[in-house]
Amino acid sequence: MYAPDLSTECECASGPAVRAIGWLEHGQPFDTGSVDPGFLAALKAHVADAGRWLPVISPGVHFCDLGGCGRTGGAHYVIIPAATCVYVAPTLVVHYVEHHRYAPPPEFVAAILACPEQSSDAYVELLTPFASTWRLDADGVRRIAATAPGRRKAHAEAEAQREASKGGFKW
Repeated sequence: MYAPDLSTECECASGPAVRAIGWLEHGQPFDTGSVDPGFLAALKAHVADAGRWLPVISPGVHFCDLGGCGRTGGAHYVIIPAATCVYVAPTLVVHYVEHHRYAPPPEFVAAILACPEQSSDAYVELLTPFASTWRLDADGVRRIAATAPGRRKAHAEAEAQREASKGGFKW
C-alpha cells in the first residue's frame, strides 16, 4: 500500500496529474509535525462525507501497521482536486495525522482547505479535467457526483436507525 507523498501512482489511481498522499507503511519514511486544527477539521469533513466522490470500488481493508494503535483500518480513499493535479489519500490519513503525527505536504494542506464540498458542482468543475485518470469523461464524473445526495440520505438514515436502536431498551 505504500506510495511516497506526491508520487503519481497509488493503489487506486495513477497518471501524471495524480499526487499520492498518506499511503504510509511501517519502515518507510514520512514527515511528522503539528498540523493546523482547521486543516484537520476540513480533512475529517472530506473523509467522513458519505457523498464522497468514489470512481472505483475500494481495493479492500488496510490496517495501520505503524504501531501502537491496534487494528485501526480503513477501506476507502478521498479525492481532492486542485488546479493542476488531483490528490488521492486513503481515509486512514486522518488516523495517521492524529495518532502518528503525520504531516502531509503543504500543497495538500492548501488543497484540502480550498476544496469545495465533495461532489458539489464546484468540486465536479475542479475534478473534470482529471476524469481520464479513472477512464471517465466529464459526463461520467457528473453521473458519479449525482449519486451523492442519495448516499448522504442513506447514510443519515442508517445513522439515525443505529442511534434509535441504542436507547430505549428496558428489561
